[in-house]
Amino acid sequence: MRHMVWGVAAAALTAIPSAGMAADKNSPVGRCVAARVAAMPGFSGVVLVRRGSDVGQLALGTADGTGRAIAVDTRFNLGSANKMFTAVAVAQLVEAGKVGLDDPIGRYVDGLTREASAVTVRQLLTHSGGLGSFFSPDTLDALARARSIADLLPLVANEKPAFAPGTRFQYSNTGFLLLGAMVERVSGQRYGDYLRDHVFVPADMTATGLDPASPVPAAIGVTTMPALPPLGGPGAPGMVMIRPGDAGAPMPPPGAPGLMIMRPGEGGGPAAPMALPPGPPRPAQESTLPGTPAGSAYSTVGDLRRFFAALAAGKLVSAKTVAMFAAPQIEAPGPPGVPRAHYGFGFGTGSFEGHRWYGHNGGAPGVNVEATIFPDDDVEIEVLTNRDPPVATRLFGDLRRLLLDPVKLAACASDG
Repeated sequence: MRHMVWGVAAAALTAIPSAGMAADKNSPVGRCVAARVAAMPGFSGVVLVRRGSDVGQLALGTADGTGRAIAVDTRFNLGSANKMFTAVAVAQLVEAGKVGLDDPIGRYVDGLTREASAVTVRQLLTHSGGLGSFFSPDTLDALARARSIADLLPLVANEKPAFAPGTRFQYSNTGFLLLGAMVERVSGQRYGDYLRDHVFVPADMTATGLDPASPVPAAIGVTTMPALPPLGGPGAPGMVMIRPGDAGAPMPPPGAPGLMIMRPGEGGGPAAPMALPPGPPRPAQESTLPGTPAGSAYSTVGDLRRFFAALAAGKLVSAKTVAMFAAPQIEAPGPPGVPRAHYGFGFGTGSFEGHRWYGHNGGAPGVNVEATIFPDDDVEIEVLTNRDPPVATRLFGDLRRLLLDPVKLAACASDG
């Protein structure tokens, strides 16, 4: 997820027009997906589910203000899900002996504070480096203008760890920005070019990249979250967005808010939740930002399926490295009332009712993504939406319970 400063409890978007449903109903999985999505008013996006060789896909909704219908090959903002791509890039450099997990990031990235320079690659990958986020209303214009990592590094030049690195989990977009800068320094390629040559092409991911307009325009997000004013300039403490289910946390109970504002406490005290009323639907500028190592790459459900398949086939890194990066490395506490979960090296990871999984999610105004594989069960779920969380997250939770229970799946397929 991208811990950004925008957020309110997500509302049903029944007032937003949607195009007709396009679904693969020839398979049991496809029939079940169609039934589940039909029961979700306001869904706009694409779903791909796979159980073994049985694959179901569905597309529903509109991709932009012109009424362009969403198709199964529509590109979406991935939010933080493309942290997986950054992690694979780092893993490749580790396998090549060019980077060590316990190397300080200052060995590869100049212009940081002394304290930030000492944070290790391992700590950045596990969100335990104590660094924060460069996403905020104050930096939105800079993010929209940025065309390189170098354009963004000034936003984090003064950051220092908020706690002793390695002692606890704190989700950090800044950490993944620095990892992307390291990939550039070590490889000699721009971050996007490196991903293209070493991740996307080997995995046959032809629709994935950092540009929202190329190779074809991505869906534009629609949000009911109010735009917030700047909060004091780059580096100033602001509000952060948290979402139940982040970092692999279990799904929240029905009725729980999808997005909550957390305003830093006065006098350095603990953060406190703050509710804001939803506004009318509007295009989400945050959903069209250029991609960075921390978030906002653009992809399709088909390309995400190819990404997971390439990982499983050893096309990107070795099976041993995949197992290490997808294994629990640190406990990741979620929002109040949500049980603890775990994070690997750039992958959310854990076990759901005894079923091992890894993947990543993403959330921002007009962006909600879930991309997860259950390798022992040969089950895979991708949900990409251009609506506010928790639209994709709740559908993912429903589909997960269904696909991992043969009895429920058979009953659903029969009803469909």
